[in-house]
Amino acid sequence: MTNDFAVFSDIHANHTAFQAAIDFCMGRGITNFILLGDFVTDCPYPQKTMELIYVLKQYFNTYIIRGNREEYLLNYKNSGAGKWRKGSASGALLYTYENLSGKDFDFFESLPNYGTYQVKGIPGFEFCHGSPTNTSELLYREKRNTKKVLSHLKEGVLLHGHTHIQGTYVYRGKKAINPGSIGIPWYNEGKTQFCILHGNGKAWEEEYIQLDYNRKEILREFKECGLREIAPAWAAVTMHTIRTGVDLNQTVLLRAMRLCEQERGTVKWPNIPEKYWAIALKENNIDLKGKDIPKKEEET
Repeated sequence: MTNDFAVFSDIHANHTAFQAAIDFCMGRGITNFILLGDFVTDCPYPQKTMELIYVLKQYFNTYIIRGNREEYLLNYKNSGAGKWRKGSASGALLYTYENLSGKDFDFFESLPNYGTYQVKGIPGFEFCHGSPTNTSELLYREKRNTKKVLSHLKEGVLLHGHTHIQGTYVYRGKKAINPGSIGIPWYNEGKTQFCILHGNGKAWEEEYIQLDYNRKEILREFKECGLREIAPAWAAVTMHTIRTGVDLNQTVLLRAMRLCEQERGTVKWPNIPEKYWAIALKENNIDLKGKDIPKKEEET
């Protein structure tokens, strides 16, 4: 018996890339899906991504777990909200929060943080967002915490996301598989990334996919939905990653915080004035449309 699973992680509301990945897998005749969390935040119209998830859940054999972004949104809702505001620090989160429904929050609440696939007679596997015990844990290859997680696995394979870095790491015969990010992919020129897990009844083999998709559609929506006005620099740096596959989100965020601290003597997220974001963006040669600012060349 052959079992194939499409493994999707870190969609971040990029429904255009998500749809392209689903279409590819449908073309392969795949009916089993595993979603590893971080479904929303960062891109426009999160409700479009949620609708696609509900369709997969209704019509296919779909395993779904929660990511750190879902936990973040739930914690915000449960603590009474109110702290996120317009601006590049928390505007994209606020936009997502305001575009989700009660149904979406109930769905997030219902999800586990960790899952196992076990069928009698064939090897199983485990799946999570960050790590089996923490949605925000980063499992980088060769790191001590990654080795520790792998050595504690009950099964021989762990599917995990969160780092956006596609690839396999093997430690003492146990395998960590990261499908990469669907929505904010790093490297491979920004192509959407996921994996297909092939089972032959004795072992699981991963096939990594990098797929081009209609990026113009999702980039157009940033302008259309008002996200660029709500969180100007954050939207720009996200659009830049979608265009290029180069991630500068943390670089720009940390620089904006440093500039704020230098001038004001203190900095506390999300209270980072927009002028510091604008400087950080410019220093990294990104304009407000998420495009590279051409470096001035000497006239000859």
